[in-house]
Amino acid sequence: MSRKRKWEEIADTMREQIISGKFKPGQDFPTNLELMKTFEVHAATIQQAVNALITEGLVISSGSSSNRRTVYKPPERSVRSAGFLTEVGSRGTQEILELKIIDTADEAPEDVSKHFSFPILKYKTRQYRDNIPVAISEAYLSNNIPLEKFKEELMDPAVELYSLMKKYGFNPTTCRESLVVSSPNLEEQELLRLPRLTFLPTVRITRLVYDSKGCLLEYCLLVDRADCYEFTYEFPLTVVK
Repeated sequence: MSRKRKWEEIADTMREQIISGKFKPGQDFPTNLELMKTFEVHAATIQQAVNALITEGLVISSGSSSNRRTVYKPPERSVRSAGFLTEVGSRGTQEILELKIIDTADEAPEDVSKHFSFPILKYKTRQYRDNIPVAISEAYLSNNIPLEKFKEELMDPAVELYSLMKKYGFNPTTCRESLVVSSPNLEEQELLRLPRLTFLPTVRITRLVYDSKGCLLEYCLLVDRADCYEFTYEFPLTVVK
């Protein structure tokens, strides 16, 4: 196995200091000059190490040499299991970004239009944990449900969608999800308030929710910060004979 380069060794050391809590979230991160004196190396070596930490999202930089960098640490990871998890409760809240009835296919993503006839209800929210945005949910609801009533009740951010479905006699029983890890686009970076100059991947989830008769109730596009979640799934294994 090849030996690590000096900047990689320095990045490993500083990464461990951040994770262990020697550098606290929000604390000023040492300047390049301070790090050069600490590790007794040239500026270019330090800059490579710091750039690695910025890319990993452990250090926040404004991109301006006049501003000090700060230490960043994400919220404690929570487990998102296959199913109907929403960031609510003592540590979580959600904010409604968009709630409207869509009458035509050109107002919805193409894949959504393939699954539903119109009108449908668009319900877009942003989820927070400890006042930090951690996920975006863009749900489209079938016109099998009473759209006007759902629109009125979902104006309250505390209302939980799947409980509301059950209230009106719709029983969501099956959740199918597909996951892809990718970089956030500019809108997602802004909505999730991700640090500039930092690569923090997101997990994109396409969720389809069905009732017991196989009728599609919801088509949902989720964007979760990958550093804030563990994803766990449980499913039956079918033996092929």
